[in-house]
Amino acid sequence: MYCVHIYIELELILALATTLARAMFGFEIEPQFNEPYLATSLQDFWGRRWNLMVTSILRPTVYYPIRHISTRLLGSRWASLPAIVTVFVVSGLMHELIFYYMTRVAPTWEVAWFFILHGVAVVAEVVAKKVVPDNMRLHSVVSGALALGFVAVTAVWLFLPQLVRNGVDEKSIGEYSKLMDLIKGLLPF
Repeated sequence: MYCVHIYIELELILALATTLARAMFGFEIEPQFNEPYLATSLQDFWGRRWNLMVTSILRPTVYYPIRHISTRLLGSRWASLPAIVTVFVVSGLMHELIFYYMTRVAPTWEVAWFFILHGVAVVAEVVAKKVVPDNMRLHSVVSGALALGFVAVTAVWLFLPQLVRNGVDEKSIGEYSKLMDLIKGLLPF
């Protein structure tokens, strides 16, 4: 349930930021999520549905260069595999840095392991898609449910404990409460 809370919280924060950017500066901000609950696989979840801004940054800066280098070493069929793992390692390190900034507590590396585990799982999924014939694959409803279940279980196991242990959730709720009080005080009614 906490995973759903995080998703809704991020959606609300980003919707508020988008509205403010549109009102103050007159420009649109691209959506950060594309209905992640409709993902059909881990590859679909991470590559096309969750945190699209990070995907659009890491794809040209990490994925494409590593894939280019890997193509020379492994050939085009398997070149994406080291590139995928590298993207997830970079993302894990970035999240550790963000969590350090938010908590000022030394990294436990749980968050990095969350991303490394997901990188390995996405690689396994890519290999399975290349090896298993189309008629032998799981139906997208089943594979989507398995992917979302995997994300939720590993998030509760590795991603969220560092936030909860350091009180980030409670601090966030307190800050949102103060923000709401400020907004209420500014409204004329």
